[in-house]
Amino acid sequence: MPLYEEWWFWALSGSFAAIGVAREPAYRRWAARLRAAAAARGLTGPGPGREIDPTPGGPGSELSWLAFLAGAWIVLGPWIWGYADVDGAVACDVATGALVLVVAAAGILFPALLSLNLLAGTWLMTAPWLVGYGTDGGPVGLSDVTAGLLVCALALHGLVMGARRARPAQAQAIGRLPRRH
Repeated sequence: MPLYEEWWFWALSGSFAAIGVAREPAYRRWAARLRAAAAARGLTGPGPGREIDPTPGGPGSELSWLAFLAGAWIVLGPWIWGYADVDGAVACDVATGALVLVVAAAGILFPALLSLNLLAGTWLMTAPWLVGYGTDGGPVGLSDVTAGLLVCALALHGLVMGARRARPAQAQAIGRLPRRH
């Protein structure tokens, strides 16, 4: 029996979403501290003449937590919607969902990597027909296409917010001219 037919599955899914929304401000602060620590250790850098804004953004500025939920949804999709017996669907969804999870985690420090999630989302929107498991109709193609659209939107949002966090550095002296006596 597919999980979508169980009441407890939807209660559990709603609980995860509600916890994510409630914890979003703390998540934003945590991500900002993580970026600041990585920059202080020299792991990341915005490039010459730029600096990373260390302050947490406002509400909705850090949506990678949604990418984690989307990645888990993609991995579990074949069992949620009951198409785990369809050839190619499990391997495609598990591999792509795992990629989304890993890239979303790495994208907190290295936003340019979120470009890979754009590719993963595009792949999800086309994979049911390219791999051949979307011809059965029903939830198989709809689940992957919807998740692919969400992953692409989250990746674009992360790329834009990453570019906004890297701002021009404050003007400062770059050297001194020797004084003549």
